[in-house]
Amino acid sequence: MRKYLLLLLMSTLFMAPAAYAHTMDKSTLFTDVPETTSNIQDIMVLHSIGLLGYNGKDMALNPTDNLSRKDFASWVGGFFGLEGATVDELAQAAQKEEYISSLEGDLTYKEINTALFHHKLEVENPDATMTKEEYITFLTEHLDDDMGGHTLLQMGGFAEGPTGTIEDVVTGDETGIIINGKTYMLSGHPRIFAESTDAKSWVGQQLERSIFTTAGDHHHGHDDNQEGHGDHEEGHADGHDAPASNAATLQYVQISSAQVAAVDTKEVQSSNATPREAQQTDETTSSNSSTVWIIAILVVLAAIFAFVFVKRKK
Repeated sequence: MRKYLLLLLMSTLFMAPAAYAHTMDKSTLFTDVPETTSNIQDIMVLHSIGLLGYNGKDMALNPTDNLSRKDFASWVGGFFGLEGATVDELAQAAQKEEYISSLEGDLTYKEINTALFHHKLEVENPDATMTKEEYITFLTEHLDDDMGGHTLLQMGGFAEGPTGTIEDVVTGDETGIIINGKTYMLSGHPRIFAESTDAKSWVGQQLERSIFTTAGDHHHGHDDNQEGHGDHEEGHADGHDAPASNAATLQYVQISSAQVAAVDTKEVQSSNATPREAQQTDETTSSNSSTVWIIAILVVLAAIFAFVFVKRKK
């Protein structure tokens, strides 16, 4: 009997909702970036594609500090999938590939225009340095600029993903969301902007934005006349979490709860309901409440019965 009781207790533990492993949400990016930060979505997008580094957990962003050439070079190295497992290795790899000429001092707008935008942007003060906050704003403004057939997102092997109502989710070893009858799987280390990282809670909510990551789809080269730098897929820290196949997975998901709208709709419907409809609603609510209480009482009685039975066995 004790064995059965133990199994019952263990089964209740597995009934609790579990968050998807390796997920990073708005509360776990940087120690000095609260969830209420006005540009938290911009930060999450850039973090998800690697242009704010990959290993932000338990680290400070220091947004008001100037962005150093070394930090930027390491982010570029990860973004383009260059070889390296540390900040130093990735920065050196980016310098070797001539994305940046020096790792000393602070980054200028001219250098970021060269490394990421093929000199396409018209920068007002090219020799000016920037804080990390200004860097985030600058990249966000130009993330989707067309640079001769591809955007900055596409250069890193990313693309805008689906949007719409989440009809259902896939859970287990891997997590996926279903929109318009099609399943989209999440990457190994997705960045999730949502009220909860529990995938089951997303059903019925709106996917406002998502970003795909694909394997081996980098557009290297920062000069119009320069050939690609090759496809270095292995060795960089945390990478793009590319799957073993070339199937695209979601690296970033931005979910807005639709439940608030649903509650508002119910309140409007309730205010416009006829007396008969209101009575039916009250009866349904009362019935549901009674059912919950009956179940609770049965659970308590079962526990008491089990306790008495065990005592008698002794």
